[in-house]
Amino acid sequence: MAEFEEAAKEVVEFVKTKAVEIDRNNEMDKSVLEELFGKKLMGVIAPQRYGGLGMGYVEASRLVEELAKVSAAVAHSVFVHNIAADAILKFGSEEQKRKYLKSLTSRKLGAVAITEPSGGSDVANAIKLRAEKKGDKYIMNGTKMFITNSTHADIFIVVARTGEGRRGLTALIVEKNDGIEVIKLNPSGMRGSGLGTVRFKDVEVPEENVLLEEGKGLRVALGILAPGRIPFAAMGLGIAEGCFEHVLNYVKKRGAFGQKILNFQAVQFMLAEVAADIEATKILIYHAAELAKENDVTVLAAMTKLKSAELAKKVADVAVELHGGYGILSNTLVDRAYRDAKTLDIAEGTSEMMKLIISRALLS
Repeated sequence: MAEFEEAAKEVVEFVKTKAVEIDRNNEMDKSVLEELFGKKLMGVIAPQRYGGLGMGYVEASRLVEELAKVSAAVAHSVFVHNIAADAILKFGSEEQKRKYLKSLTSRKLGAVAITEPSGGSDVANAIKLRAEKKGDKYIMNGTKMFITNSTHADIFIVVARTGEGRRGLTALIVEKNDGIEVIKLNPSGMRGSGLGTVRFKDVEVPEENVLLEEGKGLRVALGILAPGRIPFAAMGLGIAEGCFEHVLNYVKKRGAFGQKILNFQAVQFMLAEVAADIEATKILIYHAAELAKENDVTVLAAMTKLKSAELAKKVADVAVELHGGYGILSNTLVDRAYRDAKTLDIAEGTSEMMKLIISRALLS
């Protein structure tokens, strides 16, 4: 554990020097990925026999939280990569694990391609990308959209339609060199996380690349999306913490009306409320992460994602307000936090979908 924490600390310090450039250029720095792979932080959940660290959602969440304090883009990229690896770990055959997990933990970046232009929240019905079985191959045609890591990923976990209804979805492992085309997108938040549109035109994928079995794609998708929301929620916590630390330093230096603005009770109360929210959200997230290894945490994970997104937006809003005119300038830390926080509100399941998951469980 001490070795993991030290490696994470070193990587965070390195990412800190690249964060502004990554955001400005909307481009992941290759040296950042090399550093992450070099310190084995791209295989936090994967077992050691496949080159990973053999840890759990607690450690994955901690890594994402610390990275998000300095760069939500890098945190998001690492999160999605580890979820792609987790899909193969949970649902892959032993042959698939040997072939792909070792690559994902050592040098190749992973992505998860579920969302399409028609939507992403309604996984069971929105997917239109077809995977038609011909002999021992699947021929794939269609489009995935808003796919993190897609511009520089090597291995994609793709959910495609092989039949009708909920049982007509199949998850496949697709390699970039199978012939997919990626078009880079220009988001306002989490810039540099490799967001793109992925096009499939007669892409051939061997049948041995099916995860679990044909028709079980929805099970695969929900099996990684639900617990995966916990480290994603940790990203919101990290955004909030990094932004809060920055604004605390600012109000201690900024003067107005002959005194530091920290002395105004209105400012003190804003900061006190935010500090309490951060601690409450942290407890919720790591409680869920502790339970994730052996329990169904679908509802609890939805709660963590919902509260984390609300927290990140609230802290970023407070930071912008307390910075006054400086808060609305572009290419600043609070500007980046504000944009990243709103992106968090939508990505990996909107807040409205989280409320739907929670309410259904309460009323069932």
